[in-house]
Amino acid sequence: MKRMLSFSVRLHVRAELAYAWHEQDSAFNRLRPAWDATEMLSTEGLREGARAVIAMSTPAGRLLWKAEHFGISQGLEFSDRQLSGPFKFWQHRHRFVPVSENECELRDEITYELPLSPLSDVIAGWFVRRQLSRMFGYRHRILFNDLTSCLHLDSKSEANQKKEGRTMRILLTGSSGLIGSELAAYLRTQGHEVIGLSRRSSNNKDTVQWDLTQPAPQRAEALQDGRSLDAVIHLAGEGIAEKRWTRDQKQRLVETRVQATENLISGLGRLGLKPRVFICASGVGYYGDRHDLVLTEKSDKGEGFLAELAERWEAAAKTAEVQLSARCVQLRMSTVISARGGALKKMLLPFQMGAGGPLGHGRQWMSWVALDDVLYAIGFILNNEQISGPVNLVSPEPVTNAEFSKTLGRVLNRPAILPAPSFALRLALGEMADQLLLCSQRAVPQVLSDAGFNFRYPALEGALRHTLGKDL
Repeated sequence: MKRMLSFSVRLHVRAELAYAWHEQDSAFNRLRPAWDATEMLSTEGLREGARAVIAMSTPAGRLLWKAEHFGISQGLEFSDRQLSGPFKFWQHRHRFVPVSENECELRDEITYELPLSPLSDVIAGWFVRRQLSRMFGYRHRILFNDLTSCLHLDSKSEANQKKEGRTMRILLTGSSGLIGSELAAYLRTQGHEVIGLSRRSSNNKDTVQWDLTQPAPQRAEALQDGRSLDAVIHLAGEGIAEKRWTRDQKQRLVETRVQATENLISGLGRLGLKPRVFICASGVGYYGDRHDLVLTEKSDKGEGFLAELAERWEAAAKTAEVQLSARCVQLRMSTVISARGGALKKMLLPFQMGAGGPLGHGRQWMSWVALDDVLYAIGFILNNEQISGPVNLVSPEPVTNAEFSKTLGRVLNRPAILPAPSFALRLALGEMADQLLLCSQRAVPQVLSDAGFNFRYPALEGALRHTLGKDL
């Protein structure tokens, strides 16, 4: 039996602009839910008869969903239908309905039939409807926020961009990581050209082969076409928590941050490329363990390995001001909240099993930030020429570790009362436990707040419910 569902969202842009957003190849990556492991294997774009192949992870293994577009009406609507996949029948109509001069409503109209219907309707129909509602709720939040972020650029920078009549050309390091991959997709849907950086050879014309332990790129054809480079966003670096901090691992952390940044800046200079802005990752570890003290960008450096590492990393990035004549920004990031990876993904299994709880006494402050807010903040910084120097890229509402655990447990509807004793964490992780898990950092985003940036997910529970697909 065929069933129909409809979902809608009102957007503060014209219908043709919302339609054009969906024409970007990277739109799929932005719209796929954070908890979902689907992957676009191939696409022929958004045109009549164009086909796409999507890989889906299921309990039974990998499943390929093949679909094609039809019913194209440029700027107004398009549809796709399943050729093969999990449903007996599937059609999805996207309608962009103008509701005023500068607003439209996106209406997603789904017609589907389950295999073995009507028996499957009784057994699994409620589950399918709930999952589709969950998915489209997430998609509509992403679409609304992504399009809205375009409307809140610094007015002077926006006017300059319109005058120049072009978008930005951006070099992005760490483009395959959690933040980098999402940032690349977001920037591309905004119309920017993003060139990734890879240590290995790639056939992708938008990728530069450059091992940043070396002072120059192995292959830089993508950058040597005579065009200027507007911005560099440098996110690459060995994961802080990937391995125990032995002497060799500490040296590796230094090399992939400090030395790599020095090589990147000097290498760009050799290529004759001088971006207007150089944005480099850093971390709130700069502040060390500061108990209940509220930390702004003007707060002093703390003590410990992470504080020293952050200071050296930021100093290396700052040389871009002299060597490249670039506006330089150092992003002091905290725990990034995303079900797609990072710390939250590692926490999910024990919390889902009811075995989660605070770390140590739980009174230590945690700075955190939703992944989407990281993307929007970087876009904001790119377009705001008044922002330079260190920027705390954190939520305006830090929480204690005990509050974090309690909130995550509530969102997952699980108890969160089993603490991880401090001695056990130190035994397992050594120095890393004290500086990464048990230290207290109550950082706030003073620079971003003063510049007028609005966080979409300032409160922890809202951020968790969004990324985990729980009801908001």
